[in-house]
Formats: sequence, structure tokens, C-alpha cells
Amino acid sequence: MSNLYHKVAITSVCVALGFVFGADEEAYSATFSLPPTVTSSVIDYLPSGSDGQGDSFHGTLEDGFTAAVNVALKGISVETGKSAELAIFSEINISNFSSAPNISISKAIFQTGLAFGVFGIGITDPISNPGSLGIFGYKGNGIAEISDFEAGVLLSAIDISSLSAGDILNFDVTSFVNQQVNNGDAFAGFSIRALNFGAVDLTPTVTGVPLKLIVETDNIAEPVPEPTTIFGSAIGLCLGGWLKRKKSTQHNKTALQR
Repeated sequence: MSNLYHKVAITSVCVALGFVFGADEEAYSATFSLPPTVTSSVIDYLPSGSDGQGDSFHGTLEDGFTAAVNVALKGISVETGKSAELAIFSEINISNFSSAPNISISKAIFQTGLAFGVFGIGITDPISNPGSLGIFGYKGNGIAEISDFEAGVLLSAIDISSLSAGDILNFDVTSFVNQQVNNGDAFAGFSIRALNFGAVDLTPTVTGVPLKLIVETDNIAEPVPEPTTIFGSAIGLCLGGWLKRKKSTQHNKTALQR
């Protein structure tokens, strides 16, 4: 009877090991909030309308607005007027993601706040709502350049026609960021523009919301054999060991009898 108990105990241990080693490895997720390395404001002047090429800086500020907004910047506004267009450009360091092959980006959101009360470049109504804002993506280099005005492709747009001051805007830029990471790029550049006549204020000290890129990631789990495969292998090893021990015991008994 004790021999039977011994067999049952060994089999139970084997089954337990099969389930332990057959468990799937779960991926670990994390969320990162990345401020811009540099943010600039570029204006395109032309008396008869903008021509799509930047003419001059309206101001720049380093370190993602961690310092007070400087006087030269005159705030961060996005405007499309009768005689010019004013757009903002932010470049964010994504090199840590590009150098980590075991990281998968599940979501990337460019976030900013919204305010009104700006006018100029042919806009006389300070609460003129452009109706929609678009975000453009381009390959950055961590340096503010006037030529950035001509770069980029439209990634997504947000209807702001019914929004109010204090609302938060979340632009989905997941596909673009993943593409930049896969290309091994160190900086991802983003531009926000008014797609229609009107103006909005995105100055962090006014909206209370700093410009930032929010990235959600998943660690890619290392591939493991199927649970059933490990389960079978574990049982096979355990039973093999038991049979080998049993055969050795019988051999020893036979030798003693002789």
C-alpha cells in the first residue's frame, strides 16, 4: 500500500510542476509623460495670405515650459488669419523607446489645454473659434527650426466648435510614434494648427495644462512553450525518473538475492 501512496505522491508533484512551469508570462505595462525638449512658435506672413512656408519665429522656449513663458514668445497661440498663419511646434525625445526592442507602445497621446482670448493677423474677434485643430507629425532633431513649418503630415484633428476654455485636448498619435520608434528616430516632432479661420490659446500658464506626450507601453513577454507541452514534458520527466529509480531498486534486490 505504501508503494501506491508513493506513486500517487510522485504523480501529484509532477502535475503541480506542470501547471507551475506551464503558466503564461504576463506583459508589464507602464505610462510615461514626456515634456517637449523644445517648443517654438512660427509665423507665416504674406499680405495676400499664407504660402505654407515659415517666415520667422514668433518665439521659442526650452525645456517644455518648465520656466515662465518668456516675453518674446507672447504666449503660445494657434491662429489662421487673413494675412498669416501662426502654428506651434514641439519636439519630444523618444530615443529611450527606440533603443528598447522589448517595449511595445500601445497608445500615444499628445495633450494640451484650450483657451481663447487671442487675436491678431487679421482676427479682430478674440473669441473666434476655428472649429477644428489639426496635429501634424514630422521627424524632429531636438532643435527649433523655421523650416519645420513646411514639414509634417496631418495625423488627426479635433472638433473644438463646441468646446470651452479649460477643456483638455488629446490628440491620438499612436501610429506615428510607433513608426518613428521603429525607424530608430530620436525625436518626434508635432505641430498644432488651426484648420479654419480663428485662434486659440495653448499657453500652459493660461490653460493650466502643459504640452506633453503621454505614452502607454507593454513589455513584450519572452516566448514560452505551450502550457500543454510543458505539462506533458514535466510529467514525462517525473515518471521517467520514477521508473528509473524503480528499475534500479529491483536490480539491487536481484543482486542481493544472488
